[in-house]
Amino acid sequence: MKDLKEKILKGMPKPHLRVFLFRHGEVLNAKDMRMNGHIDVRLSKKGEKQMVAAAKALAKRPISAVYSSDLYRAKRGGELTARLTGRKLKINPALREMNFGELEGLAWKEAVEKMGGQVEKLLNWKDNRFPGGENLIDFQKRVMPVYKKIIARESGELALFAHGGANRIIIYSEFNLGLDNFFMFEQSYGCVNIIDYYEMGMKVLRLLNGGAHCIKNFKAI
Repeated sequence: MKDLKEKILKGMPKPHLRVFLFRHGEVLNAKDMRMNGHIDVRLSKKGEKQMVAAAKALAKRPISAVYSSDLYRAKRGGELTARLTGRKLKINPALREMNFGELEGLAWKEAVEKMGGQVEKLLNWKDNRFPGGENLIDFQKRVMPVYKKIIARESGELALFAHGGANRIIIYSEFNLGLDNFFMFEQSYGCVNIIDYYEMGMKVLRLLNGGAHCIKNFKAI
């Protein structure tokens, strides 16, 4: 503790862990605005290019570990990155997107009809559990224990490929933002968020919804 205090007095200490948190690339049915959830939809050509760009950007970094969900759209980015960095891809199904239950695969208009025209209920993911699926509390309880174990065991620079909803859950939970305004910030296809972790539990959100090209602007830790 004494050594840590001395480091802080000398200036901002370096983080012991940096997480590059990616959303998967654009999917084939992106224009349909479908609730893909656990459906294993494939990437579009643009989505594939986004993941190639992410992997190439990460290959220039001292990446220590690569994680992804088990769904192809996220796993593809992990596979490409693992190949270029020489790291083994660690896959965990708990990092999947939210489970929309009976609404999975439906376009938003179809989902509204399925919910009896109750748009407000469809948009309130925290209080309303999707029939046969999850609400945000369930989602958080699934994702965060796994994420906490990952950041507890890793150090250096870590790449994690997940989903728009999973990324939001992680960021909201890590920075105590609450889940009431779940769509407060965007998570574009292929985007990256950067979280730095320091001793004494301090954490900093260095980048939100950035492009893979932004990665080069951050010095290695």
